[in-house]
Amino acid sequence: MQKRSGLRWLSGAAVLVFLAWGASAKESECLTTSGKTACGYNCLGSDGLVKCSQTPGGVCSASSGVVACWDPPSFLYRVLGAQVPKPTCVGTFGQTACGYGCEVHSDRVQCAQTPFGVCGAREGRITCWDPPAAVILAYKLRTPEPECITSGDKIVCGYHCMSFAGTLRCAQSPDGKCSVEQGNLVCWDPPLDTYPVVVDSATERACIDGYQGRACGYRCMATARFSGCGTDRDDICRAQPDGIVCKKPGT
Repeated sequence: MQKRSGLRWLSGAAVLVFLAWGASAKESECLTTSGKTACGYNCLGSDGLVKCSQTPGGVCSASSGVVACWDPPSFLYRVLGAQVPKPTCVGTFGQTACGYGCEVHSDRVQCAQTPFGVCGAREGRITCWDPPAAVILAYKLRTPEPECITSGDKIVCGYHCMSFAGTLRCAQSPDGKCSVEQGNLVCWDPPLDTYPVVVDSATERACIDGYQGRACGYRCMATARFSGCGTDRDDICRAQPDGIVCKKPGT
């Protein structure tokens, strides 16, 4: 069994860099190219498209015919203010994903939604996972580091991860636990509504603006023809010939 942890950006000297990342307030802009105009931040034009992120902390990318802009979940600004780390975009086989801790593995690409998340790859699979917004808002910069564990072709991410008799499971919060009970591996978490924070579910979604326009959700991706996001925080997305397909692991 192998383990992989995230939050490398918040260790050692990186803390000083992070706290000093002075995010001078960007000014919005408008860009016109090929007779098309877009306004926002980080604007770029390529292949007859022009796109802009809608927040200063967003990012835009043009690679292999894929033009897309991505904005992180807005709740991050409640935690990090203007110090939200700059996300990145990565691509492979005509697919682009943006976010944090991005992984490229075989013909797949995926990123975490927040700098508190983690990604892991195994046997042609990529899994990215982020702590729920309620956890990050409650713990803020003290948010514990999640991990991914693997066994065979399986990979899961979260907290207190365990492997038993071929089954892998993780808790979904640092206050949860996993244990073997009567020969079964079980994990438990306190309900998210027990955290002393107010969370608007819409603020937990990232957004991507690609060829098909702007979409918001989880694990957003774009190709030259399609862009889309998952509807559930556990979804994994992949580009297919007829669009972006998102589903839960194992389905």
